[in-house]
Amino acid sequence: MTFSLVLAALGLTLAVLVRARPRWGLVAFVVVLCFVPPWLGINLYVFVAPLTLIAAVMVVALWRGDLIPLRVYDGVFAMTLGVIVACFIGGYVDLIQTFGAVVGWGVPYLAGRVAGARVDAPFVAGTIAVLFGVVAVLAIIEFVTSHNVFVGLHSSNPAYARWSGIRIRGGVPRVEGAFGNSIALGASLAMAVPFAWTSRLPAPLKALILAAIGTASVLTFSRIGMGCTAFAVLLCLTVLRGSVSRTFRGWTTVVAIVAVAVAAVFAGDVFSSAGQEAEGSAEYRSNLTSLVPAMDWIGQSAISTRDAGGTTSYGAFESIDSAMILVGLNYGILPLLVLLTSAVVAVVALVRRYRSAALVSVVALIPGLTSVAFITQFTAFFWFVVGLAVAQTVQVPSSRKPLDESAPLPPAVAAVAGDGGAPRNGSIVGSPREEGRSRVAGRVLEDSP
Repeated sequence: MTFSLVLAALGLTLAVLVRARPRWGLVAFVVVLCFVPPWLGINLYVFVAPLTLIAAVMVVALWRGDLIPLRVYDGVFAMTLGVIVACFIGGYVDLIQTFGAVVGWGVPYLAGRVAGARVDAPFVAGTIAVLFGVVAVLAIIEFVTSHNVFVGLHSSNPAYARWSGIRIRGGVPRVEGAFGNSIALGASLAMAVPFAWTSRLPAPLKALILAAIGTASVLTFSRIGMGCTAFAVLLCLTVLRGSVSRTFRGWTTVVAIVAVAVAAVFAGDVFSSAGQEAEGSAEYRSNLTSLVPAMDWIGQSAISTRDAGGTTSYGAFESIDSAMILVGLNYGILPLLVLLTSAVVAVVALVRRYRSAALVSVVALIPGLTSVAFITQFTAFFWFVVGLAVAQTVQVPSSRKPLDESAPLPPAVAAVAGDGGAPRNGSIVGSPREEGRSRVAGRVLEDSP
């Protein structure tokens, strides 16, 4: 009882501080995301990570419905979670999977929605850029010293045994940072690239952060992390090119080409040394498609089982390294189709030139979701950025023409944002203190050529 009261008092104090200073909530969220490993948390009937608690505090402290109008995608996302809850009530989905979707996806998404409305976009980008720059530097140090400082943070939670072990590829330790898994770290680094690119940091510092992120991505020896990072850089060079100078773009292109060549040789040697292990990993992922016919339209697949230790198996597979396939197996084909359709809409919105760092970040990760599951902090970070993308999409004008306040939104963007083609006047919302800065933030990218 005493511990619960102390926790409630701390939560209330943090909520008051975040309500007065929304930026503090964002900084706290990203700090915990980057530097608190997934096995540290508290048991409130179920295991709850500190990142989830901070996200919940952000939602409670900053949500004021009259200033954060709901969009179509909010309704689609809420409907998806509602279907999962209904399946749980009907006995088609178990409690753990329901908790994972409603709390593990929903709370970070809402935190991203309120952060996108309450905190100006340049500050969001700068915060993520700087802190993930630190993550990248620590990952490089981890590779050089062969020591992960976060593994020393012991916990009696079973998650410690699951995530604290360092994985080896070709005899070389793969860097993991505080993310408990090299794939989760690689995917998260890739998502940070567009934020670093659009930040207002000095060009030399921005270049160093991007270089560190790229290097750390290679040191994860994760094909998903490296591929998505390269894709994110490519998207930045094309759809976000107006965020940096022409000289910066030129040097980035040259360095990226050289870096890809060096990384291909360096990582190629490691993958060659890994031999059957790397080949087996790729073959394992390709075999996951055999589980698609086992998906039900609604609810958990009949082939899923859970042992006494809490480990879930799907037929002959104990783990599913594909977010898309795992969603279908855990929740059904219909929720999966909704999320796939949302991914297509995000790509269309990007093609239609309604661009923000968050939207580019999400699109850069879409190919990776075929081979990375929602694990550790990556889950919260992904859905947080999705929430940011929905909040920021209506704030960022076309990169090729001046902002016309009376023009309707493109159809694809209207589908995501739920604007219904309404004029964009007043679409940037926030408290009186924050609104002025938000209106400036909404025009960060409008100087693109």
